[in-house]
Amino acid sequence: MRSSWWRNAVFYQVYVRSFADSNNDGVGDLPGITSRLDYLRSLGVDGLWLTPFYPSPQKDHGYDVADYYGVNPEYGTLDDFGRLVEEAHRRGIKVLIDIVPNHTSSRHPWFEAALSDSNDPHRTSYYFVPGRDGAPPNNWQSAFGGPAWTQLEGVPEWYMHLFAPEQPDLNWWNPVVPAEFRKIVTYWLDRGADGFRIDVAVSLHKRRDLADRPLVPHRITGAPTTAPGFEIIDQPEVHDVYRDWRHIAGTYEPERVLVGEIFDPGRQSRYIKQDELHMAFAMMDRRWDASVWKRAIDVYRHAVSRSTSLPSWTQSNHDVIRHATRLGGGGLGRERAKASALLLLGLPGQYFIYQGEELGLEEAFVPPERREDPLYIHTKGRHQGRDGCRVPMPWRQHEPNAGFSTSPPWLPMPAAWDRNAVNAEARSSTSVLSLYRRLLEV
Repeated sequence: MRSSWWRNAVFYQVYVRSFADSNNDGVGDLPGITSRLDYLRSLGVDGLWLTPFYPSPQKDHGYDVADYYGVNPEYGTLDDFGRLVEEAHRRGIKVLIDIVPNHTSSRHPWFEAALSDSNDPHRTSYYFVPGRDGAPPNNWQSAFGGPAWTQLEGVPEWYMHLFAPEQPDLNWWNPVVPAEFRKIVTYWLDRGADGFRIDVAVSLHKRRDLADRPLVPHRITGAPTTAPGFEIIDQPEVHDVYRDWRHIAGTYEPERVLVGEIFDPGRQSRYIKQDELHMAFAMMDRRWDASVWKRAIDVYRHAVSRSTSLPSWTQSNHDVIRHATRLGGGGLGRERAKASALLLLGLPGQYFIYQGEELGLEEAFVPPERREDPLYIHTKGRHQGRDGCRVPMPWRQHEPNAGFSTSPPWLPMPAAWDRNAVNAEARSSTSVLSLYRRLLEV
């Protein structure tokens, strides 16, 4: 029987830019992660999830990929990736990497070629569509605010981007696109990756007719966005993609793992199957109420009950306010965060730790002039953005920038985090870190 090592694994999400800086330029990197593998082993995790480290203009800090086959020079080299995987495996730690199949960077060679020549074959690898009397082709909205379309200069065509204008959506109806991603998936698995976390996993194929939808307030920004019930994404053909990827994953030993960014339990039940995704996130972002949590846990467990998987519990990631803050902040939030970890780590299934939650880190305040998140920028400050959960890790108490870097970090670190540094937490038997270590020993 093949190993199902992932079924009850604990994964640790590394936001590469903010985890560990090896060359003191203020930005985290792959060698920095390698240097901290002993810490991760001592914590007791079974695997890592690395956020995108590909070459990128960094308009969305790596989720705008310019080259799916390389490493951003800020983060290191392909050799650095190889060393990280080798050293992680030597310590019994698996490595999942982020793959971003919904869109590329506007600096990707395909998109640049499509922009330069309307007859270029890659024009159909994206959505270039005529507008309606000077307006966008339809009323679809970007997750970052405003229309999901940008008009080309001097011509009546527009291109689609469900996120930032610098992130044009790929056209998965064009067979060139799935064929290219088969190569990308195989390339990284051959380089030692143990699987993928799939960004916006349900969004690959859009409605062919590009029809309008009614508008409602966006759940995060409050800005007008397309309403549920008339799907523009989540088309049946996306399942063919994941069946293909699952087949590829199954040709490796042990089998490689596919994790979908799918938070809706109703959708999860359609994707977590023996021949599609292995798992998807069960985001526990509910208010602190026992009945609410019980209901959410029951819903997520039911969603995967018809599959061979178990829920993938998580409380925080790089896109949401840290749960120690959501649960009340201060001492109250810290104690509730301990309690929620005790609960979720005791349930059947996987658990995904977001870097720093094991230290009890709260959401950090980032001054407006230092914010970099396109969600904050494109909503013109209507949304506070996600920078506050992406502030670098504090490693050593009483050192500049809490030991993250000797240079100013890319986002400012709160002075109060000094007391949450890894070495400070490790000295206390009642700290959040000590609790996590005890829980992961079980």
